[in-house]
Amino acid sequence: MGKRQRRRDRQETPETTRTPAPQAERSFTAGRYRYEVIPTPDLPEQERAAAVSRIAGFGAERLRLLRELEQVDETLRPRVLQAVAAGVPYRRIAELTGYSRSAISRWGQPTNGGHEVTAT
Repeated sequence: MGKRQRRRDRQETPETTRTPAPQAERSFTAGRYRYEVIPTPDLPEQERAAAVSRIAGFGAERLRLLRELEQVDETLRPRVLQAVAAGVPYRRIAELTGYSRSAISRWGQPTNGGHEVTAT
């Protein structure tokens, strides 16, 4: 029996059916959380609108908090630089501010990527 004959024997006939291929993964992991994927193209408009309304309030609150955090960072960064100049250990500054020690260390360097760091 040659290769062509074996190939024809393996081909499906109308009487035989192949088991369906496994579907793509319907969930994914991001960090320590596991999320279920909801296929959106098949959802009716009311369900989409409901999904948007469920996240809209939280999204607006998150954006407000991020803007507020940026304002706090603008005020806090010069004070961190003053603390570095005064000799406060990076670890202590990190404990008090929530910044990483490496970020504080970079800010305390005379140059940061070729640009002078200034406290404004």
